[in-house]
Amino acid sequence: MENTAKRVLLVLFGLSILTACGRGDPKEINRFSNQDAALSFSKDVKLLKETLKSEPPLKASLGVVEEESIKPPTSSPAAELTATELTSATSTVPPPVNTIEPSQEIEIVVLLGTDYLSPTTGRTDTIILLMLNRRTGNASLISVPRDLYIYRPGYGMGRINTVFAQGGPDLLFEALEYNLGIRPDHWALAHLDDFIYFVNDLGGIDVQVSRPLPYDCGGVPTGVVHMDGYKALCYVRERKTSSDFARSKRQQEVLSVLFDRFFTLENIIKLPDWYARYSRSMKTDFGLLDLLDYLPFALHLQDVNGIQGFQIGLQDVTPVRLPESGASVLLPDQQKIEKILQEAVNALAAHRPTSEVLATRLFWLTATPTQSQTPEPEGTQVFDPNDGDKLTPSWTPTERPEGF
Repeated sequence: MENTAKRVLLVLFGLSILTACGRGDPKEINRFSNQDAALSFSKDVKLLKETLKSEPPLKASLGVVEEESIKPPTSSPAAELTATELTSATSTVPPPVNTIEPSQEIEIVVLLGTDYLSPTTGRTDTIILLMLNRRTGNASLISVPRDLYIYRPGYGMGRINTVFAQGGPDLLFEALEYNLGIRPDHWALAHLDDFIYFVNDLGGIDVQVSRPLPYDCGGVPTGVVHMDGYKALCYVRERKTSSDFARSKRQQEVLSVLFDRFFTLENIIKLPDWYARYSRSMKTDFGLLDLLDYLPFALHLQDVNGIQGFQIGLQDVTPVRLPESGASVLLPDQQKIEKILQEAVNALAAHRPTSEVLATRLFWLTATPTQSQTPEPEGTQVFDPNDGDKLTPSWTPTERPEGF
């Protein structure tokens, strides 16, 4: 345990060197003026990858939704299934679920977080469905557990966190529609290092911690805790002393904080620059103009605190172990999951009033500037060789002097 802690500290120290030199894209180690420093960083990245791979596997007790109120089960839920039932449930392709058809004004974005550094895709251990309604100014976040065992069209049964790496967004959209009855409109994917750099670019974030992590991430107490990118990443990934479900809850909390921190007027003006830098590693089907089009909605959402969180939790799945490999997976309860998704859709309907502060922000963001009444410059006469000695006026702009 002590050696692991030392290794992580060494990795973070190496990564901190990179952050101090700019954004710190691992693919741009040539930014270092010292070749030895660049070589050292490369070793640190390799060490970080090894540390992430050595993360302990999911325990037989899959944890709880509310850590403080529910104890792990004393017996495995898999014992409720006979061997024949278990084999059938994990190998037979289930029929497609009923499609949830929200109104046309509701948009769905699937937010993905990988378990690797860029540019490797890896497994998408974070899967969050973002539903939004621009008219009412509301949004719903639905966390999907990474070990949900589903049918992957064309690939058979498997964990949902493997789908994107196998077939990209198209396959993921098909899988979500087939197994959850909902098809996203857009997608975005971030790597571990993208998350670290983004939090640091924001100057860190202040997270309201309800359940402490005294033995992990350098110790995280209750209350408001300021986190840099490394601590925030540890906080949203930690599950050794909690569970995947508790981790999903923390991910939603941090995502909401990131949203509030980013969509301030001081940071909105940085959007074009950040889009240019992060688009080299983060992947999405959103263009810059698409994101700019969402700014009025984002400001409204921030003003009224219109984000509501939902989760496919322990009570909505059946934890089992696969007969062949013994791997722990979660069999979905389709009826319960359909109810959760429908509740998330219904939560978008309530209209929220706009405050005076937001109205002012929206005015300055969307107002069309008036055309200035600057008089046209006087023309200068330029010799036209086609007209002999005749001088013809032509309009030429006045050059701006250097320094202005």
